[in-house]
Amino acid sequence: MVTLHTLLQACSIPVGDWEDLPISAVVQHSNHAKAGALFFAFDGNHTSGRSWASEAVAKGAVAVIAERAIEELSVPVIVVAQIRSVYSRMCAAFHGDPQEKLTIIGVTGTDGKSTTCHYLHQIMARIGIRSGLLSTTSLDDGANAGASPYRQSTPEAEALFAFLARCTSHGLSHVILECTSHALSAAFDRLGPITFDAAVVTTVSREHLDFHRTPAAYLDAKMNLVRRLKMNGLFVSSIENAALDAFISHLDPSIEPIIVGQSLPYHIDANGWEGVIIEAEGKRVQTSLLLSVLATNALLALVTARRMCEPPIDLSILSALKGVKGRMERVPNDLGIIACIDFAHTPDSYEKLFSFVSTIHSTGRLIVVMGAAGERDRSKRAAMGRIASAQADLLIITEEDPRGEDEAQIAADLLKEVEEGHGPIITIPRRRSAIARAVREAGSGDVILFLGKGHERSIQRREGTIAWDEREVVRAALRKKERTLCR
Repeated sequence: MVTLHTLLQACSIPVGDWEDLPISAVVQHSNHAKAGALFFAFDGNHTSGRSWASEAVAKGAVAVIAERAIEELSVPVIVVAQIRSVYSRMCAAFHGDPQEKLTIIGVTGTDGKSTTCHYLHQIMARIGIRSGLLSTTSLDDGANAGASPYRQSTPEAEALFAFLARCTSHGLSHVILECTSHALSAAFDRLGPITFDAAVVTTVSREHLDFHRTPAAYLDAKMNLVRRLKMNGLFVSSIENAALDAFISHLDPSIEPIIVGQSLPYHIDANGWEGVIIEAEGKRVQTSLLLSVLATNALLALVTARRMCEPPIDLSILSALKGVKGRMERVPNDLGIIACIDFAHTPDSYEKLFSFVSTIHSTGRLIVVMGAAGERDRSKRAAMGRIASAQADLLIITEEDPRGEDEAQIAADLLKEVEEGHGPIITIPRRRSAIARAVREAGSGDVILFLGKGHERSIQRREGTIAWDEREVVRAALRKKERTLCR
């Protein structure tokens, strides 16, 4: 049994008279409290954890960690600074510091984190190395593999270190972690004491300014991944990363960066909807990957696997890579319609996506269904709307995750920079109806892009959260049209 003494020592916090208190769980939600729990009273955006501390104690919590004293409690209250970092380090200690037993590969960037994680996971599996995976879309702890149960790409520390502990107990040696700017930030510090054996950086543009406030602060949070690299660790990125020089400048002198496009020159050719062809090392490899940026992510994964694993890996392994749910995912149908779901939700990802479509799609119309997240970074919306409207023959503005924000305001933000000469634009507030309209409007040879939701399994609205599966909703709309045409 872990004691409070052990957890306090892990954070270099002075130990009091209650040092031998056995701890059964480390929690931050009062509804997770139980007999023997250690409760963290975080201050949130709308409520204070201090107000929930009494409830946690009533449910059995034997001690509370807070940033300010709570006088009325009958259990020890330990006041700390940087409570989020303390929480992460105590979660790690509670689970036996599993990070110390693993080779951990961190992947960050604005776009492409999940696909790079998945491609690396697939490559390692094909060469016989079982690796753990925790990404936006998936979780594999060596015994259970499937969709990630967490809305956050990098979950809270208790879930993260519990996952790493399961990886060690299931005999895994390597783990691939998707690392978000929130998780890497000093404000959240979900990764706690983890130091990385390898850091992979996709592309970095601007995102999450609702949280980070400035592009510089967002980039600085991303930099924490390379600051956490071990001596002589591995750093991999590509010439497509606009922030590459900044990352390299933060590397320890012991680390020699590997840059795809320099150490591994490559060329990518479009091949319609069959996928791109990667040319490198004197070979041409046909892949099922639909975007050139996905091919670059695959090369990042290949280079990383080559350095982290002993068996030699040929470029041809990329031909076997499978797509990632919600990333340029086609929904099959008998209508001759190309229906494609993608998680794109930044101006940079829109630029790459629409550039690809314009290159390979010369006949038929392009119909786009899109929205933007409510109560999140507003600064990116106008650019997204401008890029989409310039390319779409029909643009349908709808919900993504409106949360508590006025949906009319979100739509207005998206249309703020729309220029003359665009195709028709309509607004349909509910996403299911928007998808149905797009499918009704489409004919054989047309392309429909459903953007923003991708793999996500819910829509967050002011009145509550509803279950959602974009693929199933799109499939149902296509089947309905197929039945209608067969009558």
